[in-house]
This record gives sequence, structure tokens and C-alpha cells, in this order.
Amino acid sequence: MKVAFRASPKYNQIMRIFFAFSLLLALLLPEPVFGLELRQVMLEVPEQFRKGPFKDKRELNALPGVNVSVFASGMIGARFMAENSDGVLFLSVPSDGTVLALPDRDRDGAADEVMVFARGLKRPHGLAFRDGELLVAEAGSVAALRDDDGDLKADSRKILTSDVPSGSGHWTRTIVTGPDNAVYVAAGSSCNACIEEDRRRAAVTRFADSKAELFATGLRNTVGLEFHPATGTLWGVDNGRDMLGDDIPPEEVNLIEAGRDYGWPYCYGNRIPDPELGSAERCRKTTAPKVEMQAHSAPLGVAFGYGLKFPETVRKSLLIAFHGSWNRSVPTGYKVVAVPFNDKGMPAGKPFDVITGWHTGQEAWGRPVDVLVGRDGAMYVSDDDAGAVYRVTYEAPKKKAKRKR
Repeated sequence: MKVAFRASPKYNQIMRIFFAFSLLLALLLPEPVFGLELRQVMLEVPEQFRKGPFKDKRELNALPGVNVSVFASGMIGARFMAENSDGVLFLSVPSDGTVLALPDRDRDGAADEVMVFARGLKRPHGLAFRDGELLVAEAGSVAALRDDDGDLKADSRKILTSDVPSGSGHWTRTIVTGPDNAVYVAAGSSCNACIEEDRRRAAVTRFADSKAELFATGLRNTVGLEFHPATGTLWGVDNGRDMLGDDIPPEEVNLIEAGRDYGWPYCYGNRIPDPELGSAERCRKTTAPKVEMQAHSAPLGVAFGYGLKFPETVRKSLLIAFHGSWNRSVPTGYKVVAVPFNDKGMPAGKPFDVITGWHTGQEAWGRPVDVLVGRDGAMYVSDDDAGAVYRVTYEAPKKKAKRKR
């Protein structure tokens, strides 16, 4: 016998509230990116770059609407980038001691030429513009380069400070300028897990003048640094130690504040004691990361998406270049990810992939290093393995026309 279901007035009221809430949520949530599967895209390669790693067709996976093209190539060892007020991209190549300029005068989305802006530098890595000068973080110093006649060749070089650690281990030095116009330099550790003799290692130092002021410690290898464009807070990504397995310790996104200790070498992740050097008591005094990410992904360069001509969810994210693992049994990384942030300038969700595919599953043909948001609204990604810079743009996918019945 069938029994007819008759909803009670209370049930109907609950359902009306539920549907009203669902509609409100749909209106308030940012443009959908989460849950969208990446699609396969052909890497666009201008004719002049179709050689070396780009002589054959290359495919990547990207969010719907995202297109990737080669902006410049032939620069093996390409690392960090900066852009001047005219929209010219500058690129460090530590392996040959140069900083390159990549002008795109005709604005066709590809560099017209690769110019040597400065040479003879000591492992130049981090780049930042301040007051018309290009600041270069070298091994042991920060130099300021000036181009007085605008020919994209440095006319002068002066040392701002030599109070920067040099030496073995994590040799890269990253530099950013703050809202206070001070210079902040990150220097990685000299080892995998040890107690440093030089307190400037595994730390961020601040330079209001030529002398280093220790700003934050316990940061094993924070290569990517960036100030949030709205809140002015400093954020960085830290590479965890090795030899603890495939999935620990996590890579970290940290809110880097003055006087804070972020744990290394005593702790990792959410104040977890290091099995060799840590203790629960010591770890209680440290600052935990705001976001934890897959171990051994090797996060390097970062950039906030403000200024991108992309959907809001990407614009309000911290973009991170994952260089990729070197000692994990199953390789991970080799991609660009985004960590969503809210209007208060804090992480507000899990990282999601923006571009993948530099590792095919059998081998890697490229390794992302740095991410930059250009004045043209495009994203730029450097690759030290393929020796290239990619230009990433967005075009909203066309909606399929509905069939008439």
C-alpha cells in the first residue's frame, strides 16, 4: 500500500530557509575555481624559440581559460625576476653571474631580445626595484645597480651592505623591499638540520641602512618572500628538512613577523619536535605556519595575484612556484599553485593547482622557479631547467550555446 507523503509546515519552512541560504552562498562565494579540473593546453612557442627544450611540442595542464606561452628562452639557470616601471622584465642567472633584461617593446607577448644588464656578479639571485635602482641579493652582499641612460645596461654598481651571509648549503639570497622602504633579505641554512653558528642563516634580516637587524629566525630555507599589497604584512614559503620520509615535514606558508621564531631546526609544521634536535618544550615557543603543503614540493618564488587579469579567486591568492622534489620516491611539485586569501589578508582555503605538467610522470622537462605579476596583467613564470620565462594569460572560456528544443 502506498502512503502519500505530506510535508509539515515546519519542514516546508526549513526547506525554504535552506534554499534561501544556498542562493545567498552562491552569490557571495568567489568565482568558481575550486573543483574545476585542469585542462590540457598546448604550450605556445613563438618561432624564434622553437629549439632546445621547445623544438618539440610541449603540453601543460592549466585551469580553464589559462594559456601559457614562451616569453623568452635560452637562459639555462634562470631564477628570480623583477619588473621596472616601464614594464621591462629583469632576470637573475646566478650560474653565470649575470642579470638579464628582457624587453618586449612591441608588446606582442614575447621578449624582443635577451640583453645582459650586468655581469661579474657573485651568484646574483633575488631582485627588487627601489628608488630607480635594481637591488641584487648576491652571496655576501646586496648591490644597487643603476641604468642612467635607459639603454638596459647598468651604468653603476654600489654595495649597499656586506652584512649578508655567504657560504655553502642553501646559497640563494632573496630580497624584497617593504612598505617602510627597508630591505629584507632571506638566507637559507648551511645544512639540512643543525644549530647554526651564524644567526643570519635560516633567517630574514632587515636593513634600514647597511647594518643587518635580525627580523625573524627558524626559517630553514625561505626562498620566496612577498609583502601583501593590501595589509603590508610579510609572507614567505619555507622548505622543510630532508631525510624524514616522503610526506614529512610539510612545506610551509608563514606570516613572517618581527621577533618570531618559526622553529627550525628544533621543530617543523605545527610545532612538531624534530626527531634529532627538538623537544615539546622548545617547540611551544615557536610560531606555527599558516598553511602546510605537500612535503618536498620545494616552494620557491611567490607573488600575490593582485593586478592579474584573472578570476578573483586567483587574483586574491598567493601564487607559488613549486620547483619539484629531488629525493622523494614519487616525484612531487613541478607546478604553479595558488593559496586563496580572504579580504583580511589571511589564507582562506587549501592550495589549488593553476598549472602542472612540467613533470610527465617519467621525467621533468622544466622546473618552475619564480612567479611575477606583470604590469600588463599577465603572470610570468621562470624555469631554470628549461632556461625560459613563460607568460601566462587568461581568457574566459566561452559558454556553450544551449540547444533549442
